[in-house]
Amino acid sequence: MWRTTENVVRDLNETVCPPSPLSLSSIRVSSSQNAELFTLTYGALVRQVLHDCEDRVAEANARLDEMGHAIGCRLIEEFLAKTNTTRCGSFRESAETAALVGFKMFLNLECVLENWNAEETQCDVRFANLDPFTAFVEVPSRYKASLVKSSDKSSDAANDAAVQRDDLRYCQLLCGAARGALESVGVRTECSFVKDALVGDPDEGFVMRLTFLENVEDEYPFED
Repeated sequence: MWRTTENVVRDLNETVCPPSPLSLSSIRVSSSQNAELFTLTYGALVRQVLHDCEDRVAEANARLDEMGHAIGCRLIEEFLAKTNTTRCGSFRESAETAALVGFKMFLNLECVLENWNAEETQCDVRFANLDPFTAFVEVPSRYKASLVKSSDKSSDAANDAAVQRDDLRYCQLLCGAARGALESVGVRTECSFVKDALVGDPDEGFVMRLTFLENVEDEYPFED
């Protein structure tokens, strides 16, 4: 029997925190320690990427996206095996499966899909929160978009010239993972955060935008 997205989400909600003979206090301590370890590990990864890119934010964002893409491509096989998910019939179905099931399964992240366009080729994925990715995280001001005066004194407009810098997309790895997973099942997309509480208004939260580009047919290494 084919399993719908709703069935898979319900099963995950029942199995993410299975019963345990351990006391509740020990479970909370273990969960907290794991979350803090993940936060520190991911933070160290982002810092190393910035160091490797010599603090070039746009390049660091692209590097995080590439890393996430590789992770998404690898996780898709495990995802399909555990959920028995069949081929989706539309981009909306694919997006709902990736967001509502995939993020819940691997990261225990809860989200909703909203703001679908009329053609159902674009939507926003709003996360309740991105812990443990963003727990205790504060992005330094030098990694936030701002207008900076150009240092090129030879330019005719040197005194008034300004360059728009990119925000550090701290969780861009998640966008890459979603893009890689969808691409592995034949759905090519663009994915980026349009609202990021770490570099923008904290009240706006975290919103990822998924945009459908094209369906990609399986390529066979031989001719019929």
